[in-house]
Amino acid sequence: MKRSSTVCLAALALVACGNASGGSGGEHDFAAKVRPADLAPLVGDDWKGTLTYLNDDVPTEDVTLPVDLAVAQNGDTFELYFDYPEEPAANGRAEVSISEDGRMLNDETVKRRMEEDETLTLVTEAACTDSGVDATCEYTYDVSPSAFSIRKMVTLDGEPDAFRRNHYSFTR
Repeated sequence: MKRSSTVCLAALALVACGNASGGSGGEHDFAAKVRPADLAPLVGDDWKGTLTYLNDDVPTEDVTLPVDLAVAQNGDTFELYFDYPEEPAANGRAEVSISEDGRMLNDETVKRRMEEDETLTLVTEAACTDSGVDATCEYTYDVSPSAFSIRKMVTLDGEPDAFRRNHYSFTR
């Protein structure tokens, strides 16, 4: 049961924050923005993938679970439906909303936007807590018509190094 709650928390923590980016081509560290059209390739119910997360019981050990994803769009909001075949109690839904100015996804500030071939990479940042400790979370979203991933890196306050908390990776 602890694994189900950890998976659910990983999913909710991941999408409880947001990203935005702007411009086209290359990398932009200033005024990065995102538009609904940037995330539109995610819409569909045919994503298959995995969630890999840091085990709370053995902090140096990863746990990997299969996960299916369906994404729907409602204006500037994307609804993500997570289905964990091995942990059905962790199944859930989350929303990712793009701010009116395109600089935020939920409460995450878009820091960078990079485009290469068919892949858009967005890097966002937000204040967060990890295991009750104040931290900064950095999210990297890679979006293309056939692949989608989200990686969450955490830097605890007062610590110099970040660590990977979780990583979703999907293909279709």
